[in-house]
Amino acid sequence: MHINLEFRGRWNDIFLNLLLIGILSTITLGLYTPWGYARWKRMIATNTYFDNRPLQFDGSGGQAFVEFLIIGALSLITLGLYTILGFAGVRLLRWETAHTILPTGQRLEYRGGAIDLFFENFVLALFSALTLGIYFFWGYTRLRRHIITNTTLDGEPLGFTGSGVQFLVVALLNGLLSAITLGFYAILGFASVRQLRWEIENTLVPMPQRSRAPMPVISPPLSALSGGIPDLEKRVRPTGQVYSAAEPSDER
Repeated sequence: MHINLEFRGRWNDIFLNLLLIGILSTITLGLYTPWGYARWKRMIATNTYFDNRPLQFDGSGGQAFVEFLIIGALSLITLGLYTILGFAGVRLLRWETAHTILPTGQRLEYRGGAIDLFFENFVLALFSALTLGIYFFWGYTRLRRHIITNTTLDGEPLGFTGSGVQFLVVALLNGLLSAITLGFYAILGFASVRQLRWEIENTLVPMPQRSRAPMPVISPPLSALSGGIPDLEKRVRPTGQVYSAAEPSDER
């Protein structure tokens, strides 16, 4: 059994985040970009719902910065081949999915290969050029399906039901409404919401086979300096009683 994801983000989520990312990236001469990238992924995840509960994204800007540094260094050493052949794309996809958490606490995993991703991008670029851009909508859908079906949950692949015709309609509506509003429909984020909703709501996630404890939104303290020692913190029983971690509990 598979469940469709649902995107509940609004135009102001898109507009305000892009505005903030753009301003801070400009002020810092691009240094904020990895943090902005992580912020963007977090915004999308927290506005994406699985079984009526939001996803989480725990990737940090510092982690993204390291990934960008490694990709930049390897691309430089290989004269760009690391990026061209799809290795950089796969690295980012693996990082993104590994930090995407379902409400059940389970993480996604990307298992696609670099050469396969390169081939999909090559087909997209080649046939889009040969058809004067007409194939792009079908090629992008094909690329999206490749990425989604190579993403797994507990070893079971996700699914994608979107079609090239659907994406063409989305693009035409976005273009038409942007033209009518002198570009404001796109600038304010409405166009992005429409496309994200198409991409996310056509994504099917398998029902988890086993239940896990959800990942905490706020990490527990790691030391006395950060607010207390975890072993001595109070915990709550399912019945509502409070007990100390040093005190024996029924769950043990």
